[in-house]
Amino acid sequence: MAAACALALSGCSSDSGDQAKTQPTQSATSSTTQPKTTSSPSGTAPTTPSSTPPPSDTASSQGVAGVWLAMHGATKVQLVLGKGKAALTTTSLCGGGYTDNDGVGITLTCMDGNKDRTVGHGVLASDGKTLTVEWNGGITDTFTRTGLPSS
Repeated sequence: MAAACALALSGCSSDSGDQAKTQPTQSATSSTTQPKTTSSPSGTAPTTPSSTPPPSDTASSQGVAGVWLAMHGATKVQLVLGKGKAALTTTSLCGGGYTDNDGVGITLTCMDGNKDRTVGHGVLASDGKTLTVEWNGGITDTFTRTGLPSS
């Protein structure tokens, strides 16, 4: 992990103002490709520790929590999901909650009494960048992730 961080940090130069990338040296790359082996206390053959690569997309590892934007005709529809709470803004302002079990279940109450987008079921795309919600009012919105939640 430290070698990967060092490689990432050494990729940029701030001396000349440009951000030219440099190539890692052979010794840096060869040191990261050699796995360490450990001996088993029972005297069996040594094992190589397994490592799980980091997720390739931060968005997909966040689940549905985040800020989402869809267009319905000329109207922007923004959906914010996080810690079981949901908020939706469009021509109405709505708030409520969501669950992330067997798809995304959203239940909202709109301040003006609008019922177009109060109960919906969503499906998150495998890349974590698109959320499609079918609302019981007959509307389907395809949201694109515009932000991730803060910790």
